[in-house]
Amino acid sequence: MSHFVLLITDLTAVHNEIACHARSVRLVTREPHQLTRHDWDSAALVLVDAQTAPILRARPEPLPHRDAVTLLVDPEDQAESDMYRHALDLGASHLVTVPDGASALRTQISMVAESPRMVVAILDPAPTGETGTITTACLALAGAAAGEHLSLLDARRSGVDLHEALTSTRFDPPATGRGSVHALFAPDERPPSGEAIRQMMTDLANQHAVTLVHLDPHQPHTRALLDGLDLVIVPVSSRTATGPTARDVVSAARRHTPHVQVHITGTDPHGDVAEAIAAGAGAGYPSMSASARGAASGESGHGSAALAGGSHHRRLWEVIARHRPGIGRTT
Repeated sequence: MSHFVLLITDLTAVHNEIACHARSVRLVTREPHQLTRHDWDSAALVLVDAQTAPILRARPEPLPHRDAVTLLVDPEDQAESDMYRHALDLGASHLVTVPDGASALRTQISMVAESPRMVVAILDPAPTGETGTITTACLALAGAAAGEHLSLLDARRSGVDLHEALTSTRFDPPATGRGSVHALFAPDERPPSGEAIRQMMTDLANQHAVTLVHLDPHQPHTRALLDGLDLVIVPVSSRTATGPTARDVVSAARRHTPHVQVHITGTDPHGDVAEAIAAGAGAGYPSMSASARGAASGESGHGSAALAGGSHHRRLWEVIARHRPGIGRTT
């Protein structure tokens, strides 16, 4: 079989939705009447829009059963008994609701990809967004130092200039570091729509193996953008780690994304940071990391202290490495 995903649909909206998740592999779309036996047999994964299933079942020459067929179901139609008849007749091994089941779909696609892509969102619950900006910059610097070629989309206003942070920070990478950061900055005067951000995310993810996206969790369109992302990092200070705003962001991210990592920063690893981690465990946070630095988030000088700390960069990058999709490995 070839390394491409076959999508059978005659709806542009379905194609656009799946294209956002098929960033790791070539996506071939066929209308049901255009489908050939060669397409069906050659694809590594076949995705069938449930609305086209009756047309496929009515073909004069039935399609043979094969492995790796998934039926894409609208959430409003998933309870209909016809869906299961369609799945049985087409030999589908999975029914996935779209967009609700985007993370499961991403898992299937990542197993097909020769070089799986990864998109990471950074969601800072604080109104200023400064900690999120610094975290994004630290991740980009660490990835470049590790020899990665990353994409970065900054789609949130902040008191910290991300472009300036990336270009002015002195950080000496290992001798093997030959990475780069391709950054895209949304205009401050006219923030892009959710659909525009989704398209930019897709375009960037098609270019590099890892894409970082700095988003505002308080924008109404942000939660819809989380469907199908590989990882969300929620950076918080030790003082606000389990506040109601942070809890809400973590809870919302968990409903849309398979992996959510809360990154806690503070001044004392044996005091405020340890207490915040214990409180986060009590709050049911799925996974956490932490680092201490010269000043806590929101205090004077915390930006330069965090950006200058190579160990802080590496600890953040280890979070990405741990959740990174691999060929043949489920997430």
